[in-house]
Amino acid sequence: MRQVKGFIQIYSRQARDRVIEAGKKFLAVEGLEILSSELFACVDELIKNAVKANYKFLLLRERIIEKFRQLWPDKTEREIEEDISDLIKIPGGFNRLAEEILKTEDISASVREILNEESILLSIKNSAYKEKRKLAPEERETLLGLSHFNGIREKIERTGVRIILRIQADKDYIYIEVTNTAPILEKDLNRIHEKRERHRRYKEEGREQEYFADSIDTSESGFGLGYAKIDAILNDWGIGGERAITIISAINTTVMLTLPIDGLKEQFK
Repeated sequence: MRQVKGFIQIYSRQARDRVIEAGKKFLAVEGLEILSSELFACVDELIKNAVKANYKFLLLRERIIEKFRQLWPDKTEREIEEDISDLIKIPGGFNRLAEEILKTEDISASVREILNEESILLSIKNSAYKEKRKLAPEERETLLGLSHFNGIREKIERTGVRIILRIQADKDYIYIEVTNTAPILEKDLNRIHEKRERHRRYKEEGREQEYFADSIDTSESGFGLGYAKIDAILNDWGIGGERAITIISAINTTVMLTLPIDGLKEQFK
């Protein structure tokens, strides 16, 4: 089985180029290069969703730590960290505490603040990458001022939360996995399934184009809408998102695309 695996720290233009290049190599072996732009659009959505999910998880984790400090002031930081690690292994317990926090705090607004600052960082880094130059002093100063983004990056470094991309292929299938090493909330997972089901109904009614106009929603950081976009692409390929997308959620969250090589060759011969 052919395989390539990589870790995504910041989803910059450079990282995206590497993802595209890796995907193209697998498609080229099967003569399916025609699918590269749409396949990248699918992987792009999965990675962006993983980024948002990790940010949300880390913010919730920080709030839970604060609660634990208040409840058990005599515990050391290490003991609290161990308690949090144990809690995350029990999805039900983590979900209950997270839902309590979400009733009183707008975590999604905090995620949006981080994403807004991240877009500034990416704009600067992408310009330097495109122009093949180092960052200018004023650009470095701007990056140092991105307090929300820098704060979440510190949490990522401290906890080891990350995104893993794996592309594999055998003689029958190409498999693409995007894993974020953090659990997804049950509410957000249900939101994904609900949006996919709603998209399916619109498609069956011949109103697929209306779905995206009717579903513009920035609440909850947009969880779910990207999966409908992926379903639309996979449906056009004749393989159906229901069969081609697998979501596995436990301590980590993995989304796998399963692409049948012979079926795609037949569709795009």
